Amino acid sequence: MSIIVDILILAGVLLAIVAVVQVAAARLVLPESTLLSAIGIAIGAGYVAIDAAHPDFAHHFLHPLIDPALPPEAYLWIFLPPLLFHAALTADVRGMLPDAAPILLLAVVAVVVATGVIGVATAAASGMPLAVCLLLGAVVATTDPAAVIAIFRDVGAPARLIRLVEGESLLNDAAAIAIVGVLVAMLTGHGAQATLAAGLRELAWAFAGGVLCGALAGRLVSDLLPRLAGLAMAESALTLALPYPLYLLAEQLLGVSGVVAVVCAGLMVSALGPTRLAPPNWRHLRMMWEQFAGIAGAVVFLLAAVRVPSLLTGVSAHHGWLLLALVLAALAARLLTLFGLLPLLSWLRLSAPIDGAFKLAIAWGGLRGAVTLVLALGIAENSDLPYETRHFVAILATGFVLVSLLLNGTTLRALIHRLGLDQLSPQERALQLQAIRLSTEEVEAMMARVADSFDLPPAVAREAAQKYRHGIELGSAEFDFDTALSERDRLSIGLVTLATRERELIPEYGDGVISVANLDAMMRNTAQMIDAAREHGRIGYNRAARHILDYHLGFKVALFLHRRLGIDRPLARALADRFELLICRQTVLDRLRRYNRSMLTPVFGARMATVLDGVLEDRSRAAAEGLADMRGKFGAYTVALERRLLMLFALRKGRLSLEAMREEAVISKEAFNQIAQVIQQAWKASLVRPPLRGVTEPAAGPGVAPGPQPQAGVTAGVSGRVFGAGTRDGRHDADAEHDQAGNADIDRRQSGRRQAPGNAAHQDQQADEI
Repeated sequence: MSIIVDILILAGVLLAIVAVVQVAAARLVLPESTLLSAIGIAIGAGYVAIDAAHPDFAHHFLHPLIDPALPPEAYLWIFLPPLLFHAALTADVRGMLPDAAPILLLAVVAVVVATGVIGVATAAASGMPLAVCLLLGAVVATTDPAAVIAIFRDVGAPARLIRLVEGESLLNDAAAIAIVGVLVAMLTGHGAQATLAAGLRELAWAFAGGVLCGALAGRLVSDLLPRLAGLAMAESALTLALPYPLYLLAEQLLGVSGVVAVVCAGLMVSALGPTRLAPPNWRHLRMMWEQFAGIAGAVVFLLAAVRVPSLLTGVSAHHGWLLLALVLAALAARLLTLFGLLPLLSWLRLSAPIDGAFKLAIAWGGLRGAVTLVLALGIAENSDLPYETRHFVAILATGFVLVSLLLNGTTLRALIHRLGLDQLSPQERALQLQAIRLSTEEVEAMMARVADSFDLPPAVAREAAQKYRHGIELGSAEFDFDTALSERDRLSIGLVTLATRERELIPEYGDGVISVANLDAMMRNTAQMIDAAREHGRIGYNRAARHILDYHLGFKVALFLHRRLGIDRPLARALADRFELLICRQTVLDRLRRYNRSMLTPVFGARMATVLDGVLEDRSRAAAEGLADMRGKFGAYTVALERRLLMLFALRKGRLSLEAMREEAVISKEAFNQIAQVIQQAWKASLVRPPLRGVTEPAAGPGVAPGPQPQAGVTAGVSGRVFGAGTRDGRHDADAEHDQAGNADIDRRQSGRRQAPGNAAHQDQQADEI
């Protein structure tokens, strides 16, 4: 019982230290890992003095911290899975895809290069065997991105720089740990084939097997999440249950990389989770993992830093010179990768060029942290290795971590400022100043209203407003938005903003109303629109947006089975999927048009907002034409799908109304539960899609069912063929001309809005109802 009490008290003390360090790091503007290492080293160094003065206190509280009865690899088992899973869960997978090649190079190739360069350099400087020095290189090759990313975000570093560092951190731990395992087997002779070729085969199998294992596990968990009745705690518990068993199963049973397996599982959940969970539940899940991983990362760093004094036992001046050689070799290896290998990717057109300032920041920001210390601990306590090897690796690896934290960590912020990476681009600066100007006008109007409501003198309100403007405008008095940002730049930024907003809105249409497959397809389509708008402007945006409306091969096969073999189920599924996609797309586009009118018009101006609205209107018309095409060719089945959709919306609206009544104590909880059960049963019944044969009428012709015909104005743009999204009114193929000379179309839309002022309000009301 006393052991349990000691452990609980120790856990409380660690959490209290972590809390104090986080506050101190925020106030002192220092990396959290630097302060944690300093406190940990101080605790480890003071253990001897405390043990002499208060042996009972040291034995109960500090001894378990200094010398726990755990193998060193237990630190990896306990702390690494949640840290890796959280890093993958919060990663922007779709945003990293364009930089997949440089990320893999930094995460895998850079570790191999660092291992080799450090091994050769330290072998030449120390006279130790090359295999031992390669082991040292592998131990210090892994980087700790937490402090670096925190600094990058604090100073406003470019998003691409942050994505590169985040992506590197996901897999470089796996590469370093795998190489360390191979080298230890070669040095101890415990490997079945302790040769370089065998090590490379083992490394390849560990990565490939880890990817497959993690992808399958992540997909399984993602498919189970929607079946948990929308309970946020159950969803969080399921994701918490994934990393530890997966890591141990991969490492101990399958013999593959547990690190890669956990990372791939996290990436899979990150990519599929937003469309399978309600948005509030997804935010709750990420917030829970943020807290859990933050505490775990701080605790493991503190526990590892406490062991630093014991690892440095026997250090001498000679080790200082070797440490200098190690630091220089590690920096040279990182620069070789960044300036020697990365340009090859651009030359091969596998990646967009990376700015030289980015490369310098990444090179200097390669801090080492808890994983390096844990690997050094494992080698220091591995009795199968010679004492000289253990002593050599432990001292130099620990010293290297301290140098990176105390030197690189404290000077990285100044380097970023010197390189100008904390400065906004001209486009971002223009938008920032425009936003400041608009917010200042709103604040001044609000202050005038508050002063009037409280009977304050108008002079006081004007003085306060002038002081606010002087303090917030950041020297923007001479700023002219129209000249600072070209029309083409505003159009591109506006399209990216709309696509980003669309990606945020799509997950709100889950809960079974829209299938997960459709939500995933639309999320992928928004990512394509974002990339296309950045590279090719409006033409690329429209091309990517149209792609999802095309009839795919599966639909054609389903139609063939229906017509030739009388097999209806594939076509029913394909038609229901297409109907849901078009309906959801129309609803989202209506909300985007409202967003454009209310939020983007003040920022980009009425002229550009009108152009953006025209793009959205064309997309909405294309979706309407797709629905009209379905009504013309599968009218009865489309009506059945519409009836099902309306019933689902009615049941959802009824449940929300009843929940509001319960919260306001209009009805009792017992009465609500009874009605909610009835609604839930009706909801489950309505989720079942209608069969095709029960509603279609084959008398109208093969594969065509009669039904309500679309209006003449709508059908004029439809090609009449089942395959193809239908022709448009020609404006989609003239995007370049519209970008350069679209004044007539802009004026026409603006005059049309002036003639029908109630139309926008009517659309807003309809979108709210949906």
